[in-house]
Amino acid sequence: MLGVGGALAAGGVLAEIHLLTTIGVVVMLCGLGFQLLFYRCPHCGKYLDRSTGPFCPHCGRSIDE
Repeated sequence: MLGVGGALAAGGVLAEIHLLTTIGVVVMLCGLGFQLLFYRCPHCGKYLDRSTGPFCPHCGRSIDE
């Protein structure tokens, strides 16, 4: 969602379409909020970075369990 929002915002800026820019920024913020709220370890509940791999960096348990 962040990439789609960024593309929409960039397209809106380049084409000088303020509505498209606003929609792109809103989509980016929604994507960021979704990631911060829901991308968490199922065991300890702490935030998972995108590059953590198959294990939680906080508790060390497998994310797929």
